[in-house]
Amino acid sequence: MTVDEAIGAAGCPDALRPALRGCLTGELPVASALTRLLIQAESGRALTGLLDALDTTIAPGEIAARRRLQALRRMHAAHPAAWDTLQAVLGEVRHDAAIGDEAQAVEAFARAFDRAAGVSPEASVALHSFGDAGRLALATAEVVRRMAEWGLLGPDRTVLDLGCGIGRFAAALAGRVRRVVGLDISARMVAEARRRCAGLANVEIRRTSGRDLAGIADGSVDTILAADSFPYLVLAGPALVRRHVEEAARVLGPGGHLLILNHSYRGDDEADRRELADLAAETGFRLRRVGTRPFALWDGLAFHLVRGR
Repeated sequence: MTVDEAIGAAGCPDALRPALRGCLTGELPVASALTRLLIQAESGRALTGLLDALDTTIAPGEIAARRRLQALRRMHAAHPAAWDTLQAVLGEVRHDAAIGDEAQAVEAFARAFDRAAGVSPEASVALHSFGDAGRLALATAEVVRRMAEWGLLGPDRTVLDLGCGIGRFAAALAGRVRRVVGLDISARMVAEARRRCAGLANVEIRRTSGRDLAGIADGSVDTILAADSFPYLVLAGPALVRRHVEEAARVLGPGGHLLILNHSYRGDDEADRRELADLAAETGFRLRRVGTRPFALWDGLAFHLVRGR
C-alpha cells in the first residue's frame, strides 16, 4: 500500500491529505505539517483519531514514513492545547482577505494582532510554535543562524526588524549586531517586545504606521528582516507592498540586504517568486535567493534581495 493509499484507508478528509502526505514523504517539516493539520482539523481529538488510524494502515516496510508519523504523533501529543490555541489566534487574525482600503486594512490588522497577542504571544507570531516558548526559541535561533551564514549579520551592522511582533528576533539578534530597530503596528506587541528586550541597550522598538518606513534615515540600515510581515502587506494591497520595497531600497545602504520570509499566504509559490522578481528589478535590488525553503523547523519561503551599488 502506498502512502497515498494508506492515507485514504485511514479515512483522512480531503483537506488534510496534502499536509499528511507532505509529512510522510519528508516534503514538509513535522512542525509545519502539524500546523497545517491543526488549522484544518475538526478538533484536536479528531486529529488524534486520524493519526491513530493511520498508524494501522501504513505498511511496516514503510520505515521512513512510519518514523515521520511517529514524530508527528509525539509532537501532537506533546501539545494537547495546540488546536485550541491556533483556532483562537486564527479567529482574531484573518489570512484570507483584508478589510476595506489600505488604511482600514492596516488598522484592522493592528487591532487583530493586539487581540491575538492576548491569546498567545508565541502563537500570534508563529503558529508553528503551537504557543510553546521553547519551540519558538528554537525556530527563531535557526533563522538567525541562517542569517549569519548568509553574511547578513556582524558587529558593525544595523538590522531593521520589520513587523517585529513580540521582539523574538530583536532579542535573538542583539548580541550579533551593532543595533536592532524593531517596528510593529500592534501596540500590544510593541509593549511585549519592549518587555522582552528590556536591558538590551542596542535594541529600540517603535510602533509604526504600517504605511512606510518613516523615521528611518536614508542609507542607515544594513539588513532588513521581514518575517511573516509581507503577507499582510499583500492582503492590504499591491501599492503597500511596492511602497515597502521602495522604502527598503531607501533605508538600506549599497549592498544592503532585504530578507523576506514568506511573501504571501495565497499558496502560490510561483506567483510569489514572479512578483518579487519583478519588484526587485524595478526597485534596484538583485535577487540572491528566490523562494527557497532553507529551514528544518519551519517551511517559510525565503527571498533574499540585495540593494544594487
